[in-house]
Amino acid sequence: MTYRKIHCFSSVFNIDLNMWKPIEWQDFISIETFPLRQFLLVFFTSTSVIWFLQILWNRRTLYKESFKLPGPFAPPLIGSALKLSGNSYGLFASISQLFDQYPRLFRVWFGTRLFYAVSDPRYFEILMNSQHALKKEHLYRMAEPVFGQGLFSARSVPYWKAHRKVITPTFNQKILNGFMDIFTEQSNILSDVLEKYAGKGEVDVFKLFSSCTLDIICETAMGVQMKAQSTESRFAEQLEKVLEIITIRIFNIFYHWDFFFNLTPLGREFRVAGKELRAFTKQVLDQKKALKEGRKTHGLTLESTPKRLAFLDLLLDINDSGEFKFTDEEIMDETLTLLFAGSDTTATVDSYTCTMLAMHEDIQEKVLAEILDVVGPTESVGLDHLPQLKYLERVIKETMRLFPIAAILVRKAEENIDIGDHIILKDCSIVFGILNVHRNEKYWPQPNKFDPDRFLPENASAIQPGSYLPFSYGPRNCIVTLFQSNCTGWVTFEPHH
Repeated sequence: MTYRKIHCFSSVFNIDLNMWKPIEWQDFISIETFPLRQFLLVFFTSTSVIWFLQILWNRRTLYKESFKLPGPFAPPLIGSALKLSGNSYGLFASISQLFDQYPRLFRVWFGTRLFYAVSDPRYFEILMNSQHALKKEHLYRMAEPVFGQGLFSARSVPYWKAHRKVITPTFNQKILNGFMDIFTEQSNILSDVLEKYAGKGEVDVFKLFSSCTLDIICETAMGVQMKAQSTESRFAEQLEKVLEIITIRIFNIFYHWDFFFNLTPLGREFRVAGKELRAFTKQVLDQKKALKEGRKTHGLTLESTPKRLAFLDLLLDINDSGEFKFTDEEIMDETLTLLFAGSDTTATVDSYTCTMLAMHEDIQEKVLAEILDVVGPTESVGLDHLPQLKYLERVIKETMRLFPIAAILVRKAEENIDIGDHIILKDCSIVFGILNVHRNEKYWPQPNKFDPDRFLPENASAIQPGSYLPFSYGPRNCIVTLFQSNCTGWVTFEPHH
């Protein structure tokens, strides 16, 4: 049947089947003996060129505007990705070098994406206060598998605004005052731990402070005693692992592709750790909900008991009041976000403050003298003492100038933004060089010197607005600023006392 069809076909078109021969592999080498290959080569080449030219044409405004700014060499499609590749230390060094090389404003192409890098306080004020630059950059999606759409990683501005409006009142001084006994208890445990290491060589103070702040934030946020300072905590280990992997992934461009990252051992570790963190938080949430339902059954309310309200309790109360309805997933997102924002940032500031005091014994002596003057050698520490420790406050501020919690911040422009001498184009990303401004001699004389007296009241007028941003700036600043200030002051103050 098949032979007849072929024979008939050859007869109609007058084709001599005897002239056909099997195709040898050598035929593929020579274009002349295989016209189809020549056609395919021309077709794919021309298609690629047309596709590339179409990309250039559609993005001509973007390229035109970017050429008005200085910046590193960036080949089409690749951009400066190769220059910004490597481990976190190498990449951070490259970024810092670029900020030094191109002051104020420059452009960086990361693949096909345009980033505006700014390191001018005037630009900071305009951009961070702009309603068109509130959206988090695409990189923040790397935190979503663990922290979901919490305030830290939420990329939808309307969603973030709705949650921020409801959650902000839960971080007032009155509520925080109810947790001061927790601050004191955990700080005393930290003092005992630090004493064990005295005179025994080097110690990783970040790990010690991290365990302390995690104990504090777990009890204030979830009402759970984690006891990370005294026992091995699986939750603490997994939280540390998650934060470490997120950092590695952000600074490694090859891990930006979800499909590739999920196939790596690091991606599998991240998924396991994230699931454990969310499972534990869900377990605590279910227990809180069951306890709340039990109180309702017996005609009781949380307010009828003297026990303080943890952050998680407050969110459940908001749900009951009808003011706002959080889903269980959203409550978990916000609780885990608070655990991260409250523990990691506070531990970082505490560690650097401790290190600065150890490096500058004269300043350490002044801090101790102030504590003894305000509190005395035997008097119990009280809430009214912390606001009186003005020199300690300046020490912490100077520490956060030299070592800001976030060395860089990244946002995305949702509309064109006029910053005076340039237009930040819609859908482009904005990189804020916080560390570069904090250590710029244009805004801070002798910027690398540790000098707490920069923040004396009489020197306040010399600080340029927008040049000191330890907690970001504008509407989307850090929500745990008050908590972090209280916790850092107390954890630093109590061990010295």
